Amino acid sequence: MELVTLLYTGLLKINRESDEKLGNRKKYIGSSDIAGCPRKVVLEKQTDSDPDIATLIRFTRGHLAEQFLLAGLKALPKTSFSWKYQKQVKHKNQPYRAHIDFLFESQGTIGVLEVKSTSGIPREPYESWVIQLHFQMGLVKECNHEKTVKGAIFAMDLNEAKIKIFDGFQYDSIIYERLLLKARHIWECLNDPTMEPVTEKGPLCAWCKYRPECPAYEITDIPELPAEEQLQEFLGLKEHRKSLNVEIEKLTQFFKTGISNTNPTGRKIKVKEAILELGRRFSRKVDPSLKNDYPEIYKKYIKETPYEVLLVHN
Repeated sequence: MELVTLLYTGLLKINRESDEKLGNRKKYIGSSDIAGCPRKVVLEKQTDSDPDIATLIRFTRGHLAEQFLLAGLKALPKTSFSWKYQKQVKHKNQPYRAHIDFLFESQGTIGVLEVKSTSGIPREPYESWVIQLHFQMGLVKECNHEKTVKGAIFAMDLNEAKIKIFDGFQYDSIIYERLLLKARHIWECLNDPTMEPVTEKGPLCAWCKYRPECPAYEITDIPELPAEEQLQEFLGLKEHRKSLNVEIEKLTQFFKTGISNTNPTGRKIKVKEAILELGRRFSRKVDPSLKNDYPEIYKKYIKETPYEVLLVHN
């Protein structure tokens, strides 16, 4: 048996064991369902298929991030708050539930923490993360009317060993009611084959396996170019370029720091036969105050030149 097959078999076993703990996902609407596109959620629940190895690796990466935090909490001495891991909460009347990564309770406040493992931490939390958290806070509030419910998102980049906490979220009845309507729509579509689930466009649409037949992308008035392989190669190279730029910047900072620490006066170091030097360059730009102080001159000499860019709409 090939190593990749062994890995896939093992990860699939772990995923199935996890699913057993969560229950039959076809029997309820979870918080991760609310965060996604209704059409994709309905089709996934109606289809009996195992996830591919890339998806399984992402699932496992998410569990690893949770384990880091879990280990830290277990190592704490006695605290003024209580906490629970993988706490299940249910709607009082409807088949809606959530498995909360970490739930904290102290006096009159309950805190909901959603853990996300990601490749590159965003400046702001993704909308799907926020939606999932709001639905979780709403379900917690259903069972704890008298308590204040707050939420946060713990994002971890395992590759870069970086973390970021997005906090300040609170239960919002208006947002929760809107998400309940979405949950009801998904549930009704699952139980009524004649209903068409709505679609929601998002940044992950390009990787959705249900994209080919998606009504959100029925474009009949634009001629088609049979170049799918070239497009995928183009998108892949763009992502690779981003990664390369990040790595180049890391190494640049590494060598700059090395020169500053090793030879701050001479501003040079040797690496084998190569000489690395901290050079100095100057750039020229128009001072922004020119526009305010001399608007007529600014308008006269600032020229706009059109140029073409390639935009990919998913």
